[in-house]
This record gives sequence, structure tokens and C-alpha cells, in this order.
Amino acid sequence: MESGPELDDAREKAESALRHMAVLGIPPTPDNFAVWFAYAGGGDPHLRRTIDILMDNGQEFDEIRNAELHARFVLPTYRTSAVDTVADDLHAVAGRLSHTVGHAGAGARRYGDALSDASDALVRSEAEDLEVRTLVSGLMQETRVMEASNAQLRERLEQSSSEIAHLRETLEETRREASTDGLTGIANRMRFERELRTAAAAAMERGATLCVLMADIDHFKVFNDTHGHAVGDQVLRLVARVLSDAVRPGDLVARYGGEEFAVVLPDCELEEAGRIAERIRDRIGHKHVVRRSSGADLGAVTLSLGVAAYRFGEPIAQAVERADTALYRAKQGGRNRVVAIDDPPTAAAGN
Repeated sequence: MESGPELDDAREKAESALRHMAVLGIPPTPDNFAVWFAYAGGGDPHLRRTIDILMDNGQEFDEIRNAELHARFVLPTYRTSAVDTVADDLHAVAGRLSHTVGHAGAGARRYGDALSDASDALVRSEAEDLEVRTLVSGLMQETRVMEASNAQLRERLEQSSSEIAHLRETLEETRREASTDGLTGIANRMRFERELRTAAAAAMERGATLCVLMADIDHFKVFNDTHGHAVGDQVLRLVARVLSDAVRPGDLVARYGGEEFAVVLPDCELEEAGRIAERIRDRIGHKHVVRRSSGADLGAVTLSLGVAAYRFGEPIAQAVERADTALYRAKQGGRNRVVAIDDPPTAAAGN
């Protein structure tokens, strides 16, 4: 069997990963193995600290938590880093090729100049060897052809390098669009969930606090049906703007779906999260929706809001569910209010 330091190291990490998975009762699927192989390798200190905290707290590595670890620590490495690395490598290769061709072209020009000087010397010396002069002349002609070909190749490589740079810009723009809600311009649900996972991992690593805020526009369907979808879209944009202005720097505001919004509040106690939610509720309550076509005042918009604190080691879906339950209680309590809870969810969230 083939052996060597690298293979032995990989085998040791694989065996360690499988031992951990067996002890914790984790199914040895490819995704799960990728997480624990990375843990055994120790190359990602954030992954290692997160798993160590989970194990120290006696947390269960169920299907949801395993999927979150894979999405948080493995997928970004395969997707983002791989794409960026390929783009960087292509750009670098194109640059090196262009540089090499430039040197080759310069060498061809020097060679051609040397042949030209030799030809002139032969002519000046009135050499009678026609065959030599013909040979030198032919070499000069071929050299000029090579110079032209090198120049054309270099031009194409420079153009390719420019195209690669443009593709990288397009890729970044596509990433931004994929993480942004098209109507309101704030983060979409996918980015909210990604950022919440990141914030949860950071909170566990640093022993910091983290809260989740959910907000829903009161009676939005009635408002939308009464005044039309264009005005409804105007309301959604208004709420997104008020939320963005009312939160702290570093907080993430997202459109969770429909008329529901979500906010990630890192380094935030539950009491402070409640104050932020009250500030949002108060500010939106002072805004009136005006029909742009006629200037008619269509009245105020109100929000119901729920906040909950994240508990170390729990799946992020549970924190979101608690915040959504708090939101449901705000709705049930008469709307246009804030409810903060820190108890396990006991009721399904709703409107």
C-alpha cells in the first residue's frame, strides 16, 4: 500500500474524524465527514472552538446542527474561496503569459536586428556568396513574422486579462444581488440566515450575547388590497428604511418574507433588543403613507415586533422560532407592540 507523510497524516485525521462521529452518534455522510475531517485537521480554529463549545455543553449533534456546521464552515470554503482562487489564478496566469510573451517578443526583435546587421555587413563587404545572403534574408523575414505573431498573442492575452477582471466584478455584483431583496434593497432571507449563523458562532467563541428581532406589518393585506400593490410596495420600502435607520451599526436588517422583517442583533442583551424594537415601533408609527400620484394621506403604518435571545449551542432556527413566537404574541395582544421572551417556544408563529 502506498504510504508517505501526507498520506499518513490524512489517514490519521480521517480515523480521528470517524472516531468522533461514532462516539457522538453522527451518521458518516459525506457532508458530516467533511465537517469532522476539518475539525480533526485543526485548520479552521473557528470550527474547532464552535464544536468544542457544543461538546462541552453536552449539545446533541442532530441533523439540523450537522447541516448548520456544514453550511457555516464547509460550503463557504468550497464555493466562495474556490471561485475567488480560480479567478485570481486565471488573472495571474494571464499576466505571467503576457509578461513572458513580451520578453519573447523583445528577444525576437533583438534577434531580427542582429540578423539585419549581419545582412548589412554582408552587403557592405560585397560578399559573393548569394546563398548565405538569401538564407539570412529568409531568416529575417521569418523573424518579422514571429514578431508580429507574438505581438498579436500578447494583445489577446491582455484582452483576456481584462475580461477576467470584468468577470470578477460581475461575480461580485451577482453575489450582492443574490443576497439582496430586490424590492427594498436590504438583505434577503438567505443572507439573514447566513449572517445569523456567523453571529451565533462568534457569540459562542467570545461568550457574547446575541438577539433576534422579528417584525411584521399590521393589517398589511388589508392595506395592500385597499390601496393597491404599488402602494403596498411603497410601504415595504418605507419599513425597510425605518428599520435600517433605527438599528445600530453592525446590525443586519433583512426582509424575511412577505411583510415580515428580521434583524440580527450581535452583542445585544434582551433588554437592549427590546429598546431597539420599541424605537423601531415608535418611528414607524410617526410615518404616514402618501399616495404619490395624488398626494392623498393614506394613514400610518404600525408594526408588531418580537425579540428573543440566542442560547449557546442551540440551532439558530430555535432562536428565530422564539422571536417569531414573541411576534405572534404581540399580534394576539392587540398589535402595534413589542414582546420579548426568553422561554422555549410553545405556540406556532403566525400573523
